[in-house]
Amino acid sequence: MKKTIIIFLFGCMLQAAFGQDTIVTNDKKKLDVRILEKNDRQVKYTLNSFADGPVFGMKTANILKIEYRNGTVDNMGYDNPRKNRAFGVSAGMALDLDVEGGIFTTTVDYFLLPQIDMELNLGSNFQNGYTYSLGSRFHLNSNRSHRAITPFVGLLVGSNSGLSFVQIPIGLSYISKFGLQASVSINQRQYSYSNWLATSAEFRVGWRFKK
Repeated sequence: MKKTIIIFLFGCMLQAAFGQDTIVTNDKKKLDVRILEKNDRQVKYTLNSFADGPVFGMKTANILKIEYRNGTVDNMGYDNPRKNRAFGVSAGMALDLDVEGGIFTTTVDYFLLPQIDMELNLGSNFQNGYTYSLGSRFHLNSNRSHRAITPFVGLLVGSNSGLSFVQIPIGLSYISKFGLQASVSINQRQYSYSNWLATSAEFRVGWRFKK
């Protein structure tokens, strides 16, 4: 009889230790729970320490990931490379479509949100001086997007050999889950104090760094 009780208690301990799900919230809090239901908007659960207690609900937007008792991890869509690899560097070339020539460019950028990144560009054709620009791009995706390719549109301001300009890039961005990035875009550049409108095609390739 004593052996039976010991085995039963040991089984209960194992159940408590291994028979639980874990919710990790966005602020890194961990809740030991038993998941009852999950959909795109909400997760319903009971507390593991009070399995017969009330059923709670939590918005999926507040959950970073769920670790299930069988070892499976649900990242809740947070494998979006624009969220996990916010900082990137790249280099490329912008070819002028109106006249012959182009410039070599280097870029550093950071995603404030998976939809919005800030970037700084430096460029040179090694003959007529340097150009720089600073601005933002809006990427058409969501916080939980799995898509590697997204369209974007941006707005940048800068200077080219002393002439200030406003630039609007429109293009496609590719970011892989392991860090490779590339983009192609058509850029319309309006120079201040003149009617000079320049159009260029730009290609970039680079790397993004994991948080």
